[in-house]
Amino acid sequence: MASIWSGSITFGLIVIPVAIHGAVESAERVRFRLLHRKDRAPIKHKNFCSVEDIEVGPDEIVRGYEVSKGQYALVEAEELQKVQAQVGEGDRSIEILQFAELSALDPLLVEKPYYLVPQKEGGHAYAVLRDALAETRRIGMARFYLRTKPLLAALIPGTTALSLAVLRPFEELRNPADLPVPADKPKPAELKMARMLIDEMMARWDPTQHPNEYRRALEELLAAKRTFALAAAPAKVKRGENVVDLMAALKKSLQSTQTARGRGKKTTAARSRRAA
Repeated sequence: MASIWSGSITFGLIVIPVAIHGAVESAERVRFRLLHRKDRAPIKHKNFCSVEDIEVGPDEIVRGYEVSKGQYALVEAEELQKVQAQVGEGDRSIEILQFAELSALDPLLVEKPYYLVPQKEGGHAYAVLRDALAETRRIGMARFYLRTKPLLAALIPGTTALSLAVLRPFEELRNPADLPVPADKPKPAELKMARMLIDEMMARWDPTQHPNEYRRALEELLAAKRTFALAAAPAKVKRGENVVDLMAALKKSLQSTQTARGRGKKTTAARSRRAA
């Protein structure tokens, strides 16, 4: 796996060179491509103005941010560049802000997982940090920049590698207090029985025992189908290059036809003279 970022984990005076690798195998996801049933060509999506119902080019599109319900403000590319300059691009370091209990991490905040791999001479320090976090059941709360965007993340220890879980901003997570959850208070006997059942069902979780059933069923379906190559799109003619002028083509075709007819008449007349 190729890395997508390289830098260092930093905390105190410790610097551990690492690289970030993707943790999700996107090829395992079930994805379909929309095709035209008639000729099996891929479907393209174009940008249309909802008012004029005409296609809009990239240079005519501007970003709009909904400030309040139905009220938008336009944001130009130059203004976004100023915001980026204000936020900064950061250095290539995963700065651990603090350590916390593993139970403090709300799994709903995890947006995207990555793996951290030690680089150069950082293997030993990497192993020490990984095992220390695993033994204490703690995680490192960190901040780093990815593609000029500041992100919060959690360093989570695994048996082999450290994971880097990028966290979504807490503002994006809805407050469960707004949900219609009943405020029933369980009885002590009910809680005791529930704990006994939970203990009885406790086991080591093995995700390999629970494969993607939908993907498996889909693979069985596809195995019985004939395959085909996508229809190739016709080559686009660049504007201003090799563009045939209709009037010029008509004139040229007419001249060629007239010339051919003239030659035909002369040939016929010559044959008539020879026959006489």
